[in-house]
Amino acid sequence: MKRWFKQKLGRDIMVVLYSFLVIALVGSVLTYVYIENRLEANEAKLRQVDERVDRLTVLWDEWQADQYDTRGYLLFGDTETLERASANEAKFQQEINWFKTQVQSRQGQLFAEDLQQFHNFYYDVVIPVTYEYAQAQQDGEITETFIDAKTIAELPTAQRLIEQGLVQFNPDRGIDILGPIDEVESSLENYRDLMASEKETVYAEWHQNNNILQFLWMMSIASFAALILLFVQPFLRRQTRLISRLSNASNRLLKGEIVDLSDQMKREDEIGTMSRSFHKMAETLRDNERHLIEKNHELQAQQEELIAQQEELQAQQQELEEILEQTQQNEQHLAYRNELTETLASRDSLTAYPEIIEKLVTITDSEVGALVFVDEAENFKVTSHGLNETLTRQLLDSENSVLTRAMSLKTTVHSSKQVASDHPLPYPYYMFETAVPVNDPTDDSIIAFIYLVRYKDRFTQTQMGDIMSFARQLSLSLLRMRLFEEMKREKGKTERILDSIREAVVYIEHATDDVFVNRPLYEMFPELSEVSSLDLEEESWEEWRHRLVETVDQAEDFMKYTNRLFTEDFPHDSVSFSIRKGEMNLQMYAERIIVGGLSKGTLLVFRDITSETEAERLKSEFISTISHELRTPLSSIYGFTELMVKKQLPNEKQAKYLETIHAETERLTHLVNDFLDVQRMESGSQMYDREQLDIEPVVRDMLTFYEASSLKHKFELIADDLQPYELFVDCQKFKQLMSNLLSNAVKYSPRGGKITVELEHHEQIVSIKVMDEGIGIPSDALDRLFDKFYRVDNSDSREIGGTGLGLPICQEIVRGHNGQIHVESIQHKGSTFIVEIPSYEFAVQEAETTPV
Repeated sequence: MKRWFKQKLGRDIMVVLYSFLVIALVGSVLTYVYIENRLEANEAKLRQVDERVDRLTVLWDEWQADQYDTRGYLLFGDTETLERASANEAKFQQEINWFKTQVQSRQGQLFAEDLQQFHNFYYDVVIPVTYEYAQAQQDGEITETFIDAKTIAELPTAQRLIEQGLVQFNPDRGIDILGPIDEVESSLENYRDLMASEKETVYAEWHQNNNILQFLWMMSIASFAALILLFVQPFLRRQTRLISRLSNASNRLLKGEIVDLSDQMKREDEIGTMSRSFHKMAETLRDNERHLIEKNHELQAQQEELIAQQEELQAQQQELEEILEQTQQNEQHLAYRNELTETLASRDSLTAYPEIIEKLVTITDSEVGALVFVDEAENFKVTSHGLNETLTRQLLDSENSVLTRAMSLKTTVHSSKQVASDHPLPYPYYMFETAVPVNDPTDDSIIAFIYLVRYKDRFTQTQMGDIMSFARQLSLSLLRMRLFEEMKREKGKTERILDSIREAVVYIEHATDDVFVNRPLYEMFPELSEVSSLDLEEESWEEWRHRLVETVDQAEDFMKYTNRLFTEDFPHDSVSFSIRKGEMNLQMYAERIIVGGLSKGTLLVFRDITSETEAERLKSEFISTISHELRTPLSSIYGFTELMVKKQLPNEKQAKYLETIHAETERLTHLVNDFLDVQRMESGSQMYDREQLDIEPVVRDMLTFYEASSLKHKFELIADDLQPYELFVDCQKFKQLMSNLLSNAVKYSPRGGKITVELEHHEQIVSIKVMDEGIGIPSDALDRLFDKFYRVDNSDSREIGGTGLGLPICQEIVRGHNGQIHVESIQHKGSTFIVEIPSYEFAVQEAETTPV
């Protein structure tokens, strides 16, 4: 068993812990049982004392109640209370007997005897005497209203008890009953004091038990601490000491010291196992250390060899870095040259040359530089870098400057001089200048100079090669710039020419699909202005075509025509279409641009033929109207005259035919007069015989005339002002104006209704409103209502005849009198034509102030 414990360190620890736990558990159980018994005994004593006190209190209270009942009888003569008092005798005796069984002390025994004596006195003396006194009252032997002590003492029972000495007699109070009562009350108080004393004793024992419990609890803690200090701690210290030895041995082993754990290796537990393993590990480490020392010597030899190789590599790296730096410098130099070449190739004006001279200064390691351009008049224009105005002026004006000498010699000139000044360097230095002419490749004339300055060092052959190469590139760049400027001028001229023509032009470059347009195209298609010019410049012809076709009403015809532009079926005819729902009519034709026998582009021309189309429409409408309006009366005249020529007609029928011929002839006359009026008014040859005219009676007479000729219409004149409605007008033309308006009101009110003419004064004009309740005018026809030959094309007005000249004649008459006419109408509700003509006074005043 002992060996079994020594094999595991944990088993020793568990034995100590379990022993400690068993001792603690047994001690706690014993303490708990002891304390529990003491507490139960205290509780039993306490319950016994409380029971005796409670039962004694109940006994005494009931006894007091019986005494009150007995006294009540003596006071009020109620026999029932007396019988209730005597009925409790057995109950009181039973309680007294219980007290006797509970007697544990001498004082308790005396208390029980006192209770018994009082019980006997009460039921042997008081109750019998009281019964006898009550019987005597019932028998009428006693008639007194107050209880007399002498009467009670003379009762036979009282006499017998007095003689037997069971009760004392007092001449003043009769038989003595208070003495026993005082005695038993005194005994009761003593017994209560005894119970209180016993209760205090029980509480004292309870307190003592609590103190004992606390003492045992403190002792248990002290015992546990003592066990830990005496047994557990030495055991753990002993075990940790062994582990500490292993730790120290490990540290010593790391320091290379020799470690001896032979005493621990004999142990059979884990420490012994660890000691043996540690010993083996120490042996292994010592072997490895020896091996590492040998390996270290070998590595040191290799390290020395590597250091030598590293020094060689560093030397090679330094050489490579120098080569890399030189390569980077060359790359930077080439980058500057490329940028310089690209700048020369891409720039198209002198504004870019400050950047060019800056790069040339950088490439040649110069401090300052300048490009001096010479025009045909030998004027100079300088673009410099780091060259102030004073030095620039000296360079141009001094006869000894390298620039002047290079100009006179027409070759490259170098110069060097020592500068004593401390600017821009803080010490005297040498300044090396060079001026290289730039020749025009076309005639070898000088067009510019390159001027560069270096401090301290001369220009190398490489730098001079770069400068000469740049001079040739600069000459080509200037030549290209000259050509570009010329092309730009030609382009501007062409754009101005294209913009000056009235037709819109679109040119499509075949090679690049670029599209060029002139300004009239934007005026013709204002929708293009909503797109930025930059976006339009980047768009192809297909994108342009889709933008244009969005506004074309005949999109299919437009697309078919433009689809033929780049095919063998090139359109040599033109196509006409309208845009924006007939707002404008256009004619488009295409032409190929042939250069050197090759087709370079296609030109599309858009002509505005709106006025021509409108003229054609008016012409067509005029012919149609004339044909229709003239054919009807002429047919009637021809038919009736033919009948009258070929047949013998009765006089009545012949007269009727002649009236019809006369009416149709009059209609033809009016029609021709309308044509002539329109022609005169448009040509400005219409003359007005103006006079002062009150229009109210004129309008009233005309309404009377129309009222007589039309039975379906009612006519009304509203002229409420007292002031006369005087105008400075041609009376006949005014009647023609009102006749046209009133006849239109009658014609376009085929179902009848009310026609009202309202006259009003408005400051300096007189307003004439002709209102009807007819078919009205569609809103989309209002704008064209006063156009010649225009008639509303709908089912309501199609059956109503007319030439479409009445309203244009009205408009011309109103304009001829410096007035205005307009219309307000709601379809199917009626129309109101409003004529506003200056009043007579205002018209005369205007005529007087207007210069002839």
